Amino acid sequence: MSPNHNKGGFMDVQATYYRRRAIVARQSAAGAIDPSVKAAFAEVANHWLALAEQVEWLRSIERGVFRDDGGTGDRVIGEAWRRSG
Repeated sequence: MSPNHNKGGFMDVQATYYRRRAIVARQSAAGAIDPSVKAAFAEVANHWLALAEQVEWLRSIERGVFRDDGGTGDRVIGEAWRRSG
């Protein structure tokens, strides 16, 4: 089993890392004096949070695939195919 398929796997570590980076960026924004620098750090923080949310979303999709269809991916692939066509 690959690291991102087990509980507490790689994707969970990624999301945590991205959220921590967002915290650092927010702290940097709070400490910035120049409004443009403050805004840039705030934007970076938002991007880190978006990455964390995407990783968590992908993780939830994986859990659904393994829970619903035994890990074959047929159900999710079939649903995506029907929606795209």
